Amino acid sequence: MQYTLVMKQAGPIYRISRFFSLLCLSFSLFLLWGLASSLTDGVRFSSMIHIVFLLLISIAGALYRDSWVFDTSGGTITSLWGFGPFVKRTSYSFDEVDRLELSHFVKGGSAGGTRLVRRRRGGAMVVFSIRLAEGGERSIQIMGERRSAGRVEEAARRIGAATGLSLYIDRPRDMETNLTLHDL
Repeated sequence: MQYTLVMKQAGPIYRISRFFSLLCLSFSLFLLWGLASSLTDGVRFSSMIHIVFLLLISIAGALYRDSWVFDTSGGTITSLWGFGPFVKRTSYSFDEVDRLELSHFVKGGSAGGTRLVRRRRGGAMVVFSIRLAEGGERSIQIMGERRSAGRVEEAARRIGAATGLSLYIDRPRDMETNLTLHDL
C-alpha cells in the first residue's frame, strides 16, 4: 500500500492513496460482474466460493482507511484506522508529542548494525513514527527503504516543516537530499 501526503489548509494529511482504494473498488466491481454473469449462465454458486472470497477481500481493501491528520490550527494529530464508517480515532495534542522520528533498521540485524541472520529477504526498513513525551511511540508507517525510494523521508520532512514539530532523523544524509527523478 502506498501512502500519499496531501497538504490541506488545516494541515497535512498522510493517508493511503486514493489509487489503492479505487483499484480495489474496480476489482470488486469486476468480480461482482463476473459472479453475476456466471450465476445467470447457470453455474453453481458452490463452485465459485473462491470468487466470493476474493470479492470480500477486495471490498475490504476498498473500504480500508488508514490516515494521519496533522491539524495545525487545532494543534492535534489524529489517527484514523478502520473499514468504512467503523473507524478507530485516536488523537494526540502537539503538547503530548516530543518529536516526529524517522529511523532505519535492517531486518534480522542487531542494534549495533551487524547482521545476525543471513536471509535473502531481509532488507533495510524505514520507520516514520511519533515519539510521545511520556515515552511511548506510535508508528505511522513502516516500509522497505528500497520501496520507499525517499518518499517517506520527504513526507516526514514536509510534515515536520508544516506542523513545526521537531523532526529527528537517525541518518544525517536523509536530511539534506531532495529526491528527483534523476536520483531514481
